[in-house]
Amino acid sequence: MRKKVPKTIGIGIFVLLFAAVLFLGSCSKEHPKETGKAEEEHVYHELPISYESFRKVIGWLSDEEILVHAGEMNADTLYRFNLFSGKLTPIYEAGSIILTAAISENKQQIFIQVAGEAGGELRIINLAGEEQQKLAIETNGYLNVQWNPVEQNQLFISYYQWEEEMVVQKWDIETNQLKDIKSNSLTPIWYSENLYLYVDNTGDFLLKTGELYMGDIRNDEVTRIRNQVSGFFLSNDTFVTFSPSDFSKNELLLTRQYPFMVDKGFITVPKVSMNERLVFPYLTQSGRKEAIYGVFAKEPTQLELETGEFEFGKLNFDTRKIEPIVDVPDNAPISIAGNGRYSLYGWRFEYIIDLEQKKVYPLIPMETP
Repeated sequence: MRKKVPKTIGIGIFVLLFAAVLFLGSCSKEHPKETGKAEEEHVYHELPISYESFRKVIGWLSDEEILVHAGEMNADTLYRFNLFSGKLTPIYEAGSIILTAAISENKQQIFIQVAGEAGGELRIINLAGEEQQKLAIETNGYLNVQWNPVEQNQLFISYYQWEEEMVVQKWDIETNQLKDIKSNSLTPIWYSENLYLYVDNTGDFLLKTGELYMGDIRNDEVTRIRNQVSGFFLSNDTFVTFSPSDFSKNELLLTRQYPFMVDKGFITVPKVSMNERLVFPYLTQSGRKEAIYGVFAKEPTQLELETGEFEFGKLNFDTRKIEPIVDVPDNAPISIAGNGRYSLYGWRFEYIIDLEQKKVYPLIPMETP
């Protein structure tokens, strides 16, 4: 004779079974979607461009898109490429060789230097590939370019003429005029709409000495504002100077200032040199008050004797230490995305560093043997 199950126990078992079915159903339906979405967000696509055609990545157009320079023979093209969808979209066909390209601070315009038989030409295009300005220039040498972060119609161009004479000019895109700028450096950096900074290394090829100057484009005046500065990094309100350490010949001193000219801590990093000439670390920052990242040697390195070991890491001026993120093969340039999650890396920005995954991914196929 079977025992009769109490009614209350039967109801309890039914409720437990029903809850279990709901839980398993939610796991089988919702979680794969969430996992798939998370994985999809972190899948990087290689550029659908051959190694031979790839020139370089110019920089970030957004947190997901980069500007790519590629070409065949004497005809170069600029593309926008979405890292996560893999979509490659042509923007502009130059009809000649592109020597230099740079993206404006607001990501809406692109500077292009093209080479020609009688000399070069400067061009400004928008993201639709429409030409907005042109200007002939005598040199066919590579230009240094620095876009004004405040006034989008102003940028610096600089180059060596006849191998010795330094030419530093401001290009006013609106008026399409060039104006000479006072600078004893080939790389003046905009500090504000009208002010700029540069280091005069006073003829010291080894870069062990230097003086920091501030110039004003409104009155053509320059003022020496600090000694013992060999180089610097400037981004938004962040200003970091480089100078040899007074305490160790194997260290480089990085001093952070915030606000400008007010010291807010320092870090010493292993010194890197090439034939005794200082090699400064590459730094990058995604925005105001955000973390500063860089490529640093693990040990003092003389590049003429050894390749060295390098790492991509975060500067912590409070602890005076570098917080390592991932090893990288060389002391090469970097550029972080606006969201602070990814950084371009490499002499042609041919890699991307995922700061959360702590991995380095190639953006172009490997060179064929």
